[in-house]
Amino acid sequence: MNILRSLRISKPSPSAGRRPVLRGRALLNEAEVGPKFARQARMAAAGLPVPRFFCLSAAVFTQVLSPVRAEVDAVLGDVDAGDSEALGKKASILREMVLRAPVPAAAERQLYEAFDQEFGPGAVVSVRSSVVGSGAQAGEDSAHDAFAGISDSFLYVTRDQLLDKVRQCWASAFGPQALLYRAARGGTQHGFEVAVGVQRMEFGRRSFVLFTCDPLTGARDRVLAAGLGIGEGVVQEKVPVDHYFISRRDDAVRSVLAHKTQLMEENPERLADGPRTAPVPEELCDTAVLTEEQIRKVVATGDRIERLFGCPQDIEGTFTADGTLHILQARPVVLELDRQRLWSNANITESYPDVTTALTYSFAQRFYREDFHDFYRRLGVRRTVLDRHEGELRGMIGLLRGRVYYSLSVWYTLHGLSRTFPLWRGSFERMMGMSPSVTHVRPTPPLTCPGKLPATSAALVRLAVSLLTHGAAARNFEAWWQRTLAEHRTAATTADPLQLVQLMRSLWREAGSRWGITLVNDILLQMHETLAMRLFERWLPQADPGLHSDLLCGGEENRSVVILMSVIDIAERVRGIPAVLDALAVKTAEEVWEEVDDGAYGADLADRLRTHVELHGDRGLQELKLEVLLPRDQPSQLLRTAAEYARGDLTRQLLRTREAEARRAGEHRLAGLLTGHPLRRRVLRAVVAAQRRHINIRENTRYNRSELFGFARHVYHRLGADLAARGLLESAQDVVHLTEEEILGTYDGTAVTDDLRGLAALRRAEYHARGAELPMDFVTMGPVRDGLPDPNRGTAAEGTLHGLGSSGGVVRGTARVVVDPHQLGEPTDDMILVARETDPGWLFLMLSARGIVVERGTLLSHTAISGRKFGIPTIVALQHATTRIPDGARVEMDGAAGTVTILEEDEA
Repeated sequence: MNILRSLRISKPSPSAGRRPVLRGRALLNEAEVGPKFARQARMAAAGLPVPRFFCLSAAVFTQVLSPVRAEVDAVLGDVDAGDSEALGKKASILREMVLRAPVPAAAERQLYEAFDQEFGPGAVVSVRSSVVGSGAQAGEDSAHDAFAGISDSFLYVTRDQLLDKVRQCWASAFGPQALLYRAARGGTQHGFEVAVGVQRMEFGRRSFVLFTCDPLTGARDRVLAAGLGIGEGVVQEKVPVDHYFISRRDDAVRSVLAHKTQLMEENPERLADGPRTAPVPEELCDTAVLTEEQIRKVVATGDRIERLFGCPQDIEGTFTADGTLHILQARPVVLELDRQRLWSNANITESYPDVTTALTYSFAQRFYREDFHDFYRRLGVRRTVLDRHEGELRGMIGLLRGRVYYSLSVWYTLHGLSRTFPLWRGSFERMMGMSPSVTHVRPTPPLTCPGKLPATSAALVRLAVSLLTHGAAARNFEAWWQRTLAEHRTAATTADPLQLVQLMRSLWREAGSRWGITLVNDILLQMHETLAMRLFERWLPQADPGLHSDLLCGGEENRSVVILMSVIDIAERVRGIPAVLDALAVKTAEEVWEEVDDGAYGADLADRLRTHVELHGDRGLQELKLEVLLPRDQPSQLLRTAAEYARGDLTRQLLRTREAEARRAGEHRLAGLLTGHPLRRRVLRAVVAAQRRHINIRENTRYNRSELFGFARHVYHRLGADLAARGLLESAQDVVHLTEEEILGTYDGTAVTDDLRGLAALRRAEYHARGAELPMDFVTMGPVRDGLPDPNRGTAAEGTLHGLGSSGGVVRGTARVVVDPHQLGEPTDDMILVARETDPGWLFLMLSARGIVVERGTLLSHTAISGRKFGIPTIVALQHATTRIPDGARVEMDGAAGTVTILEEDEA
């Protein structure tokens, strides 16, 4: 039984006494044994498989050096790290001083007594040193300095060698590498101590180093390197090693196997000689070092160790011949987090799919700055604090190879300014669709952090007030926005270019002081969703996965539903005028729209189309991309969409009936499951109702955002026409290849270049020459452009694929892979829609589908919400779905489990 497993983990006081040999609970005293051995003691106390050990305390080192301390300090006084020859000579002098110094008799006696008691006189051990820092100087394997490989370690040590190896461990603190390392790190050469650990030697046959995060970037995927023999071969890179990359997203293992020619092991005839290299048996040269079971065991143990210490770990271990796992060492992975950037477009890609122009990106960048500045202010973050984070506010999104990505490192920094962040961090990560591979390694301080309780309490009170007054606040926001938008639209009709610029800047000022309410709604929605999920897990563990979705149906129609119902109303009118559909079969939508607008098919249809364009004309495909025209700019789009609905049998009544039936069925199942628990039923219904209200507010304000972008589209396209007329652009359309400030600055005197034509031409060429898309989630370290990964495109595959289930139901159908919804043609009755992402403009196609599968998105994305709203089985975040699911294949999808099974492929 391990001597530490029954101990409580608490750090003893440094004043507990300085004994020569430390065992048991005393090993937790970092001041006496250093971070390396204190960490081993904590792991052992937590029940992890750490071989038995004891330590010779740092106090013995100080006592041994005491007679020669003056001489040692004199030699250390003028160490020149730039003179390697002189450094080597000084190191030799210092080492000799240590090796000659006498060891106190009591310490020597207790050393051998501990050896005999812990291991037995005939045992073989390892003897390792650990530097113990003092003051601000970090010790070996601390959270800020790994100090790895500097101090000496000795393997296969027998009792008769013990004291000599201990002396050599002390002396290694003055080796040339140690002196140089301390100098390079800016540390002092004085004041440190050295503890020595004596540990039972495990004769490893398969050894490994596990990083619980990517040591190069800090990405949360694990990296495992393994070699045959003992761990020294792997650590010192003396033997070929296999590499295993284990994803946190799905625990998939990617193996890169080496041709193994050598291993390190003991010399059974002369253990005292230490390890040796030996040839690998031929049958093992190309066999994986670790089995699947061993990889899983190492990873699970590594996760336990990471949780124990609260940060990513660099772990050394080995498997002995009997298959037993032993953990030999663990240290923090030292990451320069100020150089790290976490990137993801899992959620934002539905707003800015594919390549994005400079104008759209710069406008979105400004929108995020204004929106979140107001949001943080509403959460109680002071303006002076926000001013210090202006760079982060302007860097919440990035443009990488022409695609828009969230800079999640910035989001974590900014969200952390709010004392309430610990309350909604988990919900935020889920809403953003964040992969477990790309999350922040810094833990969020708890709400009860000492010294911050007054500020935290104030922030919580503010959040509570927001919850209580949110309904009224949302209504006030809607009224303000409609009034403000109408004023700006009216003023824009007669404005000259400079006045348009002033209107745009005016609108930003207005939005920047109001728009944060939409993000407060998102937080409240996330919190209610999290609460609902937990209540379902606790009270209704046996409930079918679709119950929650069914309960969210019904209630007040939000703006997205109102717009959809308006389109279907037009479709029903078109269905009653066959001549319109006949005309569209032989003419372009633009030509037919002109006829409709002239009254060729009756004034009622023309008026209805115009009314929709006036009220809802900013809803369409890719509505947040300013380079894309919408029904407000091109009403023929609306006619085309309505005609597609008209060719089917969809009606407003059918949709409303379907939703009402889903809600009634859900309520009935809920009542049956909670029979005898009326209070639970009322609580759960109240939470789901609140979630429904916040979803409606979210959809309403999302369209408000579309109207803001729509106004900008109108302004900038007018300014583009003016710039082209002045000869500053080759064509009016080139305006989308300029940034917002480049356009506005041209008119108000703040631009930094007059060559807009050349700039737009350069950007246009870049826009059309963008390379392959980057992965959905990745991490960079250092300059971002230098750290971009190679695109990792998926390939078609058979079998079961896994995504994120977001709307329940099991259906079979024919996969239709759609990149451009305009090019799909006629949807089939059994269509399973497979897309990279969707936006609100896809609704017409989504409603024609039996099921929906998208590569991106989250449980709170538009795709997921729409699927739940209309009872369509939906899966989001299924990576590379458009390439892994063949077009035309027969598939079965489970919208609750998030799985797609390819049944058969279309050979054609």
